[in-house]
Amino acid sequence: MSNTQVTHSISPANARSESSIAINPHNPNQMVAGSKKFTNPMTYEFTLATSYSHDGGINWQDSGDLPLLSNWTGISDPAICWDDIGNAYLLALPFNDIPVVPGGEEDINVIGIAVYKSTDKGVTWGNPKLIHTSAGDDKQWIAADKNNGNIYAVWDDGSNMRFARSTNHGNSWKGKGNEATGSILTTPSFSPEINVADNGNIYICYMSGNNVSFIRSIDAGQTFSAPTIVAFNVKTLSAGLPSFHGWPHFPGATFRVLTVPTGCAGSGNVVVVAWADMREGSARIYYRRSLDGGVTWLDDVYGQPLITSAISPALHHFHPQIVAQPNGTIGCSFYEVGPKGAGGKMLIDVAVSVSHNSAQNFPNYHIVTDEPWDPTIDAPFSHGDPAVTFIGDYFGLDASANGFYPLWTDTRTNIQELFTNVPVHIKWPWLNKYMIYIHILFGITNDGGGVYVDANGHIHIVPSNGPGDPGPVLRSLLDTLLAYKAAEQIRGKESAALQKEALKTTIALAQKQLKKLNAQKR
Repeated sequence: MSNTQVTHSISPANARSESSIAINPHNPNQMVAGSKKFTNPMTYEFTLATSYSHDGGINWQDSGDLPLLSNWTGISDPAICWDDIGNAYLLALPFNDIPVVPGGEEDINVIGIAVYKSTDKGVTWGNPKLIHTSAGDDKQWIAADKNNGNIYAVWDDGSNMRFARSTNHGNSWKGKGNEATGSILTTPSFSPEINVADNGNIYICYMSGNNVSFIRSIDAGQTFSAPTIVAFNVKTLSAGLPSFHGWPHFPGATFRVLTVPTGCAGSGNVVVVAWADMREGSARIYYRRSLDGGVTWLDDVYGQPLITSAISPALHHFHPQIVAQPNGTIGCSFYEVGPKGAGGKMLIDVAVSVSHNSAQNFPNYHIVTDEPWDPTIDAPFSHGDPAVTFIGDYFGLDASANGFYPLWTDTRTNIQELFTNVPVHIKWPWLNKYMIYIHILFGITNDGGGVYVDANGHIHIVPSNGPGDPGPVLRSLLDTLLAYKAAEQIRGKESAALQKEALKTTIALAQKQLKKLNAQKR
């Protein structure tokens, strides 16, 4: 996989964080990414901006800041989706700034919930449509039915969960049944996330006190089920971490964190919900799953750890996001923070763990970032408070048949920018194709070996381990010779370069083995 820079700011004033990414379900090459874009990080002033890719995430272009209505000073909390005919939508929280007061604190006047629409694959965006007005609106999310184009939005208004839907590609909005936009679905609610299954079922997970809860609709948002509890007595980050100026933070760090649940719909009636939990003393990702569309939930009523292998207690996992590929493979991405830098400096990596068995288990995670990033660099002051910094309360993740695409904040350029990870077979499709051929041929000639490619584009050799196994050196020689032959089939400069590298490797391996044999004779 390859880290790819999505945004390219020239000023540290334009720090990016709290990102969302969405892939067109009918064209995996088309993607839209959005995030907060600060205008003054010291006084917590920002708006939202988007970027787009039309080549599977290899190249990204800036769409610019989203348009504001005349009485707005900014917008916040991006959530993005695509409908069934290739329109993209972004749900936003418009507000007016209140100037910083003595002491450094700043607040904002929330206006309500607004929807933006792009009809050209994220290149440009129309003016926003304000669908609800309340000073209590917050923590919104959006999803669409990829088969009929219905769009669904959910958010908090104080402790009430509100809901809106469009059945005409965003032209008009209504609530559940015949109610007006902003139907109250349940209370208490904190930070709901909405997902739509292939069969049209709507799933919403959210925090209710210290429980992770869930409601669903099986009639396109006409009605919703009574709430059920997915996980009891969660030890949230707020409950398990020290608080400074009202915000929880990890020891040795100053950026604020929260427990915000995330969910996805897998194949059939599989539903998975995940969250960050402090029950082990260090932050870990826990999850629970259902195989009947959220009617009943399996395994421990308190949830189970996503990663079961040993993890250093100095490392904390937080901000999970979980999604499913079209084939039902489920991936969870999260931040890992710990003493990774010189002198034990607290740095952040992005990790991904993938399940190929409907979330029955998640094999050990792998780090996606090329290098950990420093959350103290170019970090905005949360609400203008220099003692509490901001990297976002979530970051983006989406998936296609090509793989998983996390979208995270990163400071390797000394500016808070957005990066994603492009599966290797998207960036170099010709190389991936012939490497698969090589390893399939190797498997056929070596008694049962073979190859598989995981959801992130990694090639895994399955050795034969049988009586005909020729040993690692001969296997490597066969690989390089097959690579040389495969390279002959590729046109252009890449062919010659690959043939040269294959021959060099073959010669080096042969010389190494010859030295070994000569040494044995002595």
